[in-house]
Amino acid sequence: MKRLIIVIPPIIVFAIFVYFYKAHVAEKEHKAAVLAEQVRQDTIKEDARKKSLQEEAEREAARQKAIRQAEIEKALEEIKNAKEEKYRKLIAETEAANASSKKLQAQIVKLQSDILAVRAARDKAQAEAMETKLDLEKARIDKRNAEFEIQRFTDMLANRMEQSQALVNDVLASSKKK
Repeated sequence: MKRLIIVIPPIIVFAIFVYFYKAHVAEKEHKAAVLAEQVRQDTIKEDARKKSLQEEAEREAARQKAIRQAEIEKALEEIKNAKEEKYRKLIAETEAANASSKKLQAQIVKLQSDILAVRAARDKAQAEAMETKLDLEKARIDKRNAEFEIQRFTDMLANRMEQSQALVNDVLASSKKK
């Protein structure tokens, strides 16, 4: 029995140890299970919170995307309207330029006909001027010829008068001698 006395207290102490160990392990498992459940609950709550935040962020992104899309469409519409306005303005300017071109073309035709008329009048005036110059030169030549004729006639008359005077002087001198 002595042997038993040596073996029994360690077995009892071991049994007490095992009892407290199992109780401690069970308590730890229970705490771990509670903690795991709490972590799982927190994870579920966190996932739900993340999901709601994600949904809210997606709604906000969709709203902002719709706003941006509306702004882009508005800007595109403004650009389109500006292009159409420029196109209409360009067409109006082109039509105005064409009308102005036609009016100027008509003026050019009128001015060209005026130029032709003025050239014809100028040519006629030049021809008349040339004719007048020709007549003037003929008149000058005739005047010079007349002056030469008068001068020649005057010289001839003077010569005759001299000859006549000499003859008269001879006759008078001969009559005085007689």
